[in-house]
Amino acid sequence: MRRSLSVMTLSLGVLSVLVYGFAQHRLSALTRATAAPELLISLPRFAQVLMAGGDRYLAANLAGFRVLVADTGRMNAEDYAVQAKLQRDIAWFNPVHEDNFYIGAAILPWNGELDAAQYVLRRASDARTFDWYPLFHYGFLFYHFRKDPATGAQWLLKGVPRVSNQQDAWALQNVAAAWIEKGYQTVNAATMVDAMAADSPPGAFRNYLQVRARRLRDLAALQDAATLFQARQGRSVKKLEELVSAGLIAELPKDPLGFGFGLDAAGRPILNSVAAGGQ
Repeated sequence: MRRSLSVMTLSLGVLSVLVYGFAQHRLSALTRATAAPELLISLPRFAQVLMAGGDRYLAANLAGFRVLVADTGRMNAEDYAVQAKLQRDIAWFNPVHEDNFYIGAAILPWNGELDAAQYVLRRASDARTFDWYPLFHYGFLFYHFRKDPATGAQWLLKGVPRVSNQQDAWALQNVAAAWIEKGYQTVNAATMVDAMAADSPPGAFRNYLQVRARRLRDLAALQDAATLFQARQGRSVKKLEELVSAGLIAELPKDPLGFGFGLDAAGRPILNSVAAGGQ
């Protein structure tokens, strides 16, 4: 029985090699001015493992080599689809594979393969419990490509407990706080940043987060006043000073970070992205 299984396994392996070799031979005869031959074909996962002698980690390394040596400067959409398939396979064979998630984050989403990049990074995030980088890249995909900063911030915060360097942890929380400001209702964002401050050790960074939370509460007050102004006047605010002259707030708040408050095109108060005076 064992001998029969061994013969069957060997036969499948030989067949896989022959199929792969035949495909490469046929494809090499075609005129192609895009990627190098390494990315012309993607075999099923079972065939890749058989060709690696049953070792899925070796299969991951072999597929990874094909990705590493490919000339991305000459690749088109079809080539990137093959690369995405290969990188999915690598993540399935060995989700801890470091090169795979770095390449996936750097190349795939920028070339139309966002879903594949998220698959690779999610697998790496779950497997590399000692590493916060996959979580950062995974969160960035939500922020930049999915236009979902709230979800991106949540994944960044999941990475904070994995950070051994305090400066890196603060940097990660700072980016998360900025994304929270963009992705949540202002009052909810203030509450979340306040909670982050409470979880931080006493010191400069906690104070900084508390300042960010306070400016968000000031912004929420301005937004509430602008909504009331709209209801009473039948138009949006043109200048923030109108909220004071209308008796809706006593005075305009001062942004402790120096950026100040402004209005968007619809007359809704926002946080300025440039410091007062354009500096």
